[in-house]
Amino acid sequence: MVKATLRLEPSELDRYRGVFASVPELVVTEGTQDRVEVGEHHRPLTILPRLPAGSDPTLAAHHLASTVPGGAVGLVAARSIPYKERDALEVAGLSWCDGRGALHLSWPGTLIHIDRGGRRRVTNETAGQNDSRLGPAGIRAVQVLLDGTDDEWTVNRLAEQARISVGQAHNVFRTMEQNRLVHAVGKGPKQRRVIDDRGAALDWLATVDGARRRPQGAATYLYARTDQEIARRFAEKASEVGVTYAVTGAAGSNLLGVPVLNRIIVTHIRVSGLKPTEALARLGLEHLEADDAGRGMNVELWNDVGEVGTFAAAPIDDIRVAPAVRVWLDLLRQGGRNRDAAQIFREQTLERT
Repeated sequence: MVKATLRLEPSELDRYRGVFASVPELVVTEGTQDRVEVGEHHRPLTILPRLPAGSDPTLAAHHLASTVPGGAVGLVAARSIPYKERDALEVAGLSWCDGRGALHLSWPGTLIHIDRGGRRRVTNETAGQNDSRLGPAGIRAVQVLLDGTDDEWTVNRLAEQARISVGQAHNVFRTMEQNRLVHAVGKGPKQRRVIDDRGAALDWLATVDGARRRPQGAATYLYARTDQEIARRFAEKASEVGVTYAVTGAAGSNLLGVPVLNRIIVTHIRVSGLKPTEALARLGLEHLEADDAGRGMNVELWNDVGEVGTFAAAPIDDIRVAPAVRVWLDLLRQGGRNRDAAQIFREQTLERT
């Protein structure tokens, strides 16, 4: 097991010694400034408080992430961190340490996750509201609803276009009705659901999707001068060996004609039907381990659970790109400057004038 070292200023060391001591894989020592080290890699460390009581975990976690200086690792340390808060912190790109012996430590190219008790099964009581019934297939269906220009839908039409069962389509509409995002018009087989506020529906979908754990990933490297060349080279390899994929995030935004970042360090690509590591093996690409990923990774494959990115992916110059709503959601998921980029992408692509 890879060990991590925390070098803390004396005041921080005294305050959090008990929390960090609960994780045997952590080496904690005194330093002149807070820093985290994993192997040869190290980063500045910002220790953060728990999310405010009674706050929306997803929104609060993203706000907390915005206070972390660029390049630093934000780490929430507390004697007890509920599972819902842990999930929200991870989605926002933050790390955490629970004083009962659990740890999630991550930054691009590095991940250490220790949770000997495992995650509890999410129920309606713990998830809150009615959003827990909206799994990956349901999220894909809402993407279909919001990716087009139509505001009126029937259950059968949604089921057909999102490739889900009629029962699942009905459940999606029922959940959206309970969140006051759609209303029914008419009765019987011709009954239609009308989207009341697309902006509110996008905000709601971002909260639901953001509450899900970050997709399983695998890092690799492709020699190319630009992110477009990276995507093209990957597309050629994927076509040759039959890997189903979709470029997403900032690279996907560029391919859709909406550049949102001056420089893309990592191209994110969703793959379905295979685990990311299996996809790399089929593609003949090197799998960079956590200790090596920071030394040149420029591609990260994400497991596309529920085909939220690969379903309805559009070919652009022979490169398959995820639907616009998914590109936006994946930008949000990465936090930091990508969150600002997501807002630009939304304004130019998803919102109507």
